[in-house]
Amino acid sequence: MSKKKDLTFAEARARLDEILAEVEHEDGDVDQLAARVREAAELIRFCRDRLSAARAQVTQVVAELSAVEQSVAQDAEADAGRAGATDEQEENVESDEDEAPEGLPF
Repeated sequence: MSKKKDLTFAEARARLDEILAEVEHEDGDVDQLAARVREAAELIRFCRDRLSAARAQVTQVVAELSAVEQSVAQDAEADAGRAGATDEQEENVESDEDEAPEGLPF
């Protein structure tokens, strides 16, 4: 299996299916059986490595998305806090304008 690096997961899986069919339907020679089992073991290792790498990539992407989502939520909270503070400040200014300054007759 010298071209293992060029092999895709789908191709490896298909070859495993072929080997299984050959072993199930063939009364073949023990030497061929041993060679097929050896190839199947290599293909299984290859597929496990690919699955493990894909799992790690998916985990990383999900973690990155989660961090972005958390950052967006924090930004939204901060924006809401700033907007609330601005509204309170505007209300205070309006209520101060309604009151007459102390010591003045109006």
